[in-house]
Formats: sequence, structure tokens, C-alpha cells
Amino acid sequence: MMKMNPIKVLFTLAIFIAASVNAQDVHFSQFGQTPQLINPGASGVFNGNVRGIMNFRTQWGAFGNAYNTYAASFDAPIAKGNGRHAYFGIGANFYKDVAGNSSFGNFQAGLSFSGVLPIADNHTFSVGIQPAFGQYSASLAKLTWGSQFNGEVFDTEINSNETFGLTASRYFDLGAGIYYEFKNTTNEFLGSDMSSFNIGVAGYHLNKPKQDFFSDTQDEIPMKYVAQFSGTFDIRSSKLSLVPSMFYAMQAGYREITPGLLFKIRIGNSTKYSGLFKQGAVYFGSHYRVKDAIIPQVYLEFTDYMIGVSYDYNSSALSSVTGGNGGFEISIRYTNRPKALQRASFK
Repeated sequence: MMKMNPIKVLFTLAIFIAASVNAQDVHFSQFGQTPQLINPGASGVFNGNVRGIMNFRTQWGAFGNAYNTYAASFDAPIAKGNGRHAYFGIGANFYKDVAGNSSFGNFQAGLSFSGVLPIADNHTFSVGIQPAFGQYSASLAKLTWGSQFNGEVFDTEINSNETFGLTASRYFDLGAGIYYEFKNTTNEFLGSDMSSFNIGVAGYHLNKPKQDFFSDTQDEIPMKYVAQFSGTFDIRSSKLSLVPSMFYAMQAGYREITPGLLFKIRIGNSTKYSGLFKQGAVYFGSHYRVKDAIIPQVYLEFTDYMIGVSYDYNSSALSSVTGGNGGFEISIRYTNRPKALQRASFK
């Protein structure tokens, strides 16, 4: 037997139906750690030979069953050489989202291809595309219905009399984006001062893929448009840097605006003469998802690794139910750099 509060049943069904109709995409608060999910043009555009990132997010645990999202990505530059000539970027990524008692979720796996062109000293421009395969799925076996309430508990042995023509909806997806980066470094005896920023615009579901989750209906996944900015600005003659960023997404009737600022403290010294050094960094600060959540974040970067932790403190009208509990998120990034010991940067 299973016991379930009727309110939780209604809430689960509401989310289930809303998700299937509107198909709002998953997102991560640490959007800087999901480059291929926000712009295919960013594939292969980084200081290193190989980059791999893993992400995990859990949210809405206050409703009983947390919603969990898993993601991973890999990308690398191809034929980059000294970086002064055009080269290619290639990447692969996947994510899986599992929500509520119905295990409603979306699995998507894609490839990213980019063409990267250094257009002048310190300036790089790239264009990328991302073909992907996706599938929505759910299981109604764990849900209970009003007709199964025997007066005391929900009895799953009782026929629910609910008939759904439920199918796993598969679709082909297509995304594309353009990406621009500026980076300028001034070497000094005890290190370097760096000013860098990137900005990009991307579109997803450009082919408006069809989904037929219920056998008697067919819906269209609406296109999503994403714009993003991030930068790193070292404060001269100090170990402090400012790392501002902003994320904007629009899909159907949904809008998301998330500005933020991190403080970066560089750890370790280096000399431009030896070229061999260990340096890491600690990042801390916050983002704010407008009308939704305050998101404090901490990152630790050392040699080729970065670990990030964040928490969404819910500030919307839903906070009266959640008590402010939003989502916990963690990311792990590995970048194989040209030298075993490299200068830390939030990229």
C-alpha cells in the first residue's frame, strides 16, 4: 500500500501536465558551468586541450519528492595550433531530469560543432550548431488517485479507472549559437592582470520538434532563446578579481533573468620567467533569479579542477509553501591545460 496526501497528488499532476504542455527546459543556476546548454558556439573555446563538466541539481524537496537533474558535457578544440588561426570545436553533452512521484522527465543527448575564428589580437568569434536526440517519459505506477481511497488510506490494489494513452515521446532537436570572447593579459613579475569577457546569443528547438506524450494529442516544443555574458576583471596589484555575469532565457511565455557578481581571490604566486607555477582561486558571491530566488555560490579552483556549490533560496510567492527551500546544486569541472600548472580563470 501507498499513502499520499491528496494535495501532493494534485500538485504532482499539475506539474506533470504543465511540463508536458509547455515543455519548459531544465536549467542550472551555475549556468557558467553548462556551456553547451546555453551556447553551442562556446564548444572548444577555452584555455586547454580537453574540458569535462558534471552537474547535479536537486530542488523542491519541501514537496516530498525532490526534482533531480543530472548533466555532463565534454568538449575540445580541434587543430587549434597556436590559436592565431581558425580552428574547430567539438563537444558532446547530455542531461536527464526526473520530477515528482510520476518520475516525469526529459533525457537529451547532443553533439556540438563550432567554427572558431580569431578576428584580431585578443578577439575571438565562433559559430556553433547542436543536433540532439531527446525523449520525454513518465511512469504512472507510483501515483494514487481519488478512486483508490478506501476511507482510510490509498489502496493501490483498487482499480483507479484512469485510462491514459501514455507514450515515450522521442524527438530530434536542433540548436545554434554565436559567441564572442575578448581576452587581454598584462604580464607582471608576480603574475598577470587579466581582463576578459564573453557574450553569446543562442537558440534551441529551432526545428520546433513535435511531442506526442499522450496518444491523442501532439504538441510543439517552443523555441528557446538564450543570451549570456560573463567576465573576469583583475584588480591591478592585488589578488582580487571581479567576476560579473548575466543569463537571460525566453521560451514561450517564460522569461528568466539572472544577474550576479562573484569575487575571486587568487591563491599562489607565479613568475613570468619560470613559467611553472601553482595557482588556484576561491570564488564567492551570489546571483539573483529575478522574482524567483537568491543564489549564493562558492567555487574552489585548483590546478586543472574546479568545484562549485550553490543553493537557491526561494524568494517568490511559493516561499510561503517551501519556507524558502529551493535547490542545491554542485558542479565539478576538469580542464586539461597545455601546461600541468596553469593560471586560474573562471572559464
